Amino acid sequence: MSPTNARPTGQWWVAEQAASGGGAPLSTVGSQGALTWLSARRLANPGLLRWQVEIAMGTGEEPVPAEFDETAATRLHLAIYSEEWGVFFCHGGRWSWIRVTDLAFVHTRDDFALLTWVPPLDQVSTLLRRIERDHVLRFRRDLASIQTNLPNAEPAVRNWLQGL
Repeated sequence: MSPTNARPTGQWWVAEQAASGGGAPLSTVGSQGALTWLSARRLANPGLLRWQVEIAMGTGEEPVPAEFDETAATRLHLAIYSEEWGVFFCHGGRWSWIRVTDLAFVHTRDDFALLTWVPPLDQVSTLLRRIERDHVLRFRRDLASIQTNLPNAEPAVRNWLQGL
């Protein structure tokens, strides 16, 4: 990921796994958190080897566009995959990208020192509210962009977002 095209999506994971020759076991902290999240939403995996839910939120009056400039945008992404989950935040020309696989780690950079604040996935609302409070922001949960390969999952994901 280069600073000019930062866009955490499922594509980076698929590319990395293809290069490394496989997927992560379902016994990691990240995969267990993702499975617990999926179950708590009462969403069923329809037999997919790899499922994903990608959420992007901005602060404006319009839904966030798919493409963006992280040096100018203010956004928060939550990426939840069968193998892991992560959070990406950009604001004021800085950005942080944290992934949780077998442990939480910085993926590329962490300008906001989010690594020290990343909770378990089922408590991610604390991180979201902390970012909003610390940077005097309000992410538009109602205008979130949601991309998923799980059938009929969007209403449950939107309902979850409203509670964050």
